Amino acid sequence: MSRATSEGKVYFEHIDVVRFVAALLILILHTYEAWNGWYTDFHMEYSGLLGKLLDEGGGINQLVKNAGIGVDIFFLISGFLITYLLLEEKKHTGTIHIGKFFLRRSLRIWPVYFLLIIVSPFLVSWLNTSSPNYIYNCFFLGNFDIINTESWQFPFAHFWTICIEEHFYLVWPFIIYLFPVKKLLYVFGCIFLMSICFRLWTYSSMEYSWFTLHVHTLSRIDVLILGAVGGYYYSQKPFEFRLNWMIRWLLFALLIFILSITPLYEWKSLFSAGFKKYFSIGILAVLLLDFNFNKQLKHVLPAKSVIHYLGKISYGLYMYGNILLLLIIEKIVWRFGTINFWGFLFITLFITIIFSILSYELFEKRVLRINRRLRSVNVDR
Repeated sequence: MSRATSEGKVYFEHIDVVRFVAALLILILHTYEAWNGWYTDFHMEYSGLLGKLLDEGGGINQLVKNAGIGVDIFFLISGFLITYLLLEEKKHTGTIHIGKFFLRRSLRIWPVYFLLIIVSPFLVSWLNTSSPNYIYNCFFLGNFDIINTESWQFPFAHFWTICIEEHFYLVWPFIIYLFPVKKLLYVFGCIFLMSICFRLWTYSSMEYSWFTLHVHTLSRIDVLILGAVGGYYYSQKPFEFRLNWMIRWLLFALLIFILSITPLYEWKSLFSAGFKKYFSIGILAVLLLDFNFNKQLKHVLPAKSVIHYLGKISYGLYMYGNILLLLIIEKIVWRFGTINFWGFLFITLFITIIFSILSYELFEKRVLRINRRLRSVNVDR
């Protein structure tokens, strides 16, 4: 649930936990794929119980490959919070200060984003990898570069999600500003249907459509819209969402089962291109509503736990993790002959967390102080 702090901020106290889970899922996925040759020809065989669990086509293997659902968690959170913040500003001030909104978002996203772009030429030279498209990524068009080249380019392979969020930020304040609040759900619905129609058209008209379906802004904006619907209703009237404990665990088990038997992002038919993912994401959205807005749900973690802190630095976990993977492979794994996957996973998580903490405490925090002064509505974002 949300609560007011002593400074008058509206604080969604459990969202940081969700952020950390999302970042952890993505880190595990990227580490797993890097271990299996995503970046390089580096590949290690599994043995024993781990080998049986992660055997190609096995349930655990499929579950790990579907950990990319962490991106959808981030999209749901962003859609919810940005829409709620804008609607609250419009409600309390009668308008939306679009310039301040852009500045706030820039101060949150750009410092780490452009820091990594600045250091990327040195990383590319040090690791002797091919040069990525700096211009596209400087203008937040990296997802379209991936579509054009049909490849993931180090160190910007994961920047496509940030590009989609930036595209969302670019248009969303204008939509909230221009349309009457009572008409917004119709607008949300139209954009949602447009996303589905775009994927159906893409699948039907393109010979090789995987990258377009996976990273195009119109393909993925639907999940941001689902989050926006929640933000709309919560702004209209703060609600409580409560699931019976048995239904909660049944839905969680069903989500795990679905993610264990079939790819979340599969584009082999019109149905899979247009609708299949909503089974998993719909269950996920319901569980997130219950986790965040159920007053009777007993949360195990205290309000200011280590996990909450890791949620605050989740942006860094996402941004640094995928870049550090190749460094760890070439400078640690290859050099010292590490062949244990669990050791590789531990080293990756440990180094990524250390980098993210240093970045947050020494760099991001200073910028965030400026960001807070620019808020028209005092929401802890």
